[in-house]
Amino acid sequence: MPPLQISEPYTVACKQIAGHYVHHRPILTGAMQDGSAVTYTLAALHATGYRVDMEFWGGEAESCCPPTPPQPGT
Repeated sequence: MPPLQISEPYTVACKQIAGHYVHHRPILTGAMQDGSAVTYTLAALHATGYRVDMEFWGGEAESCCPPTPPQPGT
């Protein structure tokens, strides 16, 4: 399991990067469904100048977001 999928290091990383814990509340968007989200996400990642490991970006994508995820307070 990648380190950031384990709660303790994820919590530390959130606090270092964002200053607080960042909750994951998936929302399936049209851009995610039609694949355009991957295109603009990759462009943004490449624009940072950091190396992007394309091994993890090829092939058919599958979202972790269900079509109608429950939202907080509902």
